[in-house]
Amino acid sequence: MIGLPDFVRRHRRKILVATGIAATGYLLVDYIKSKFFELQDRLATERAARENLKRRFEQNQQDATFTIMALLPSLGSQMSSQFPVEKTTAELQAKRTERASSKQMIESTETMSDSLPSVSSVASSVVRDDGEDNKPRKSKTELWSELKTQSLSRAFTLVYSSALLVFFTRLQLNILGRKNYVMSVVQMADKKPSGHQITMENLADSDMASLALEEEELHTNRMYLTFSWWLLNKGWVALSERIRDAVVQVFDPINPRKELTLAEFSELIGRVQFAIDHPSEQTTQSNFLHNLLPPQELESYVLAQAPSDGDGTRPNNFVDATLRRLLDETADFIESPNAVDVIHKLVHSGLSVFVGRVATLYPAEDFSGTPTENPSKVKLASILANVSKQAQGMTSGSPFEPNEYITAMIDVPDLDGFSALVYSNFDWANLGIHSQV
Repeated sequence: MIGLPDFVRRHRRKILVATGIAATGYLLVDYIKSKFFELQDRLATERAARENLKRRFEQNQQDATFTIMALLPSLGSQMSSQFPVEKTTAELQAKRTERASSKQMIESTETMSDSLPSVSSVASSVVRDDGEDNKPRKSKTELWSELKTQSLSRAFTLVYSSALLVFFTRLQLNILGRKNYVMSVVQMADKKPSGHQITMENLADSDMASLALEEEELHTNRMYLTFSWWLLNKGWVALSERIRDAVVQVFDPINPRKELTLAEFSELIGRVQFAIDHPSEQTTQSNFLHNLLPPQELESYVLAQAPSDGDGTRPNNFVDATLRRLLDETADFIESPNAVDVIHKLVHSGLSVFVGRVATLYPAEDFSGTPTENPSKVKLASILANVSKQAQGMTSGSPFEPNEYITAMIDVPDLDGFSALVYSNFDWANLGIHSQV
């Protein structure tokens, strides 16, 4: 019978190999398990980060809608002065009333032949008194021409300005949202425990530095958001002149008494939009950089419109390096082909709502999508009344309940895609935090 020592001695090589294989297998399994748990932790962390990023992004878009609706009324009040549609309408109504009164006077004189000379003299004196007014009175034709241009120009300007406000607000808040998100990630990384001993003095210094940095960031963000003032007060004015020229070019030959089918009116609207987007017979669509951002020589003027910080320690009209990077990045986005395409689609969605409202003047079958041999027609004068009424709705609504024009614009899929592109553009150099990463 072979003893255990002899068995071990005889099979020592085999036992060593088997033991080595077992040990290697154990270590390999332990390594795989550790890597598996490490991968699980990393995936869980990445999933939480993605969910946090998605939640921040969605909240950012809601904040943008709230901001848009808070700023929108200022556009409406200014455009009422730029395009006095209601005043022109009142003058036309006064003309109609005056004509009715004159007709009634003539009819009454026909039954009073004996007093005809005296009535004629009175009527001529009335006409003479009216003609002695210092300001020449406009004819009915001139008033109708003005009403046509004013009402359509105001509607187009409101649609375009609303589209630009939606686009620019989304762009600004997503640039800042991304910047703030990355800054928070960097700060969290800086707060991770290290091998160095942390003293109360170091902790206090770190907190003071973080507070100073946060105050500086808030000031920069506030100055950056101030640039929406340009669109709301200056940019839309230059745009309205371009729009007025396009409206006159397309609608000036059309008499207000002319009857139009819905398809004809839609085609005219499309021609105006093309003339606005392609000024001076350009073949490519122009961007709206000068309507959204001021030239550099006027940046200090725009910043001066911001309320003071209160402590007076920071100048409001100075563009520092961080603000310069934000403005340059914003300009780059505005000039990109994607931005031009998104703005065009926002305008198209607003004009679709606009034409849809005009379509209510026509029988239902005219805009059901089914071709008809004899489509209904509506006088341009009646359409203009609808257009004037729509202008009031374009600036209505509240931050919690946007109007249908803004709702149609913020529901454009390309806007969300562009916003996501801006929010996920983690360019550390443009963010100004490359030294901290």
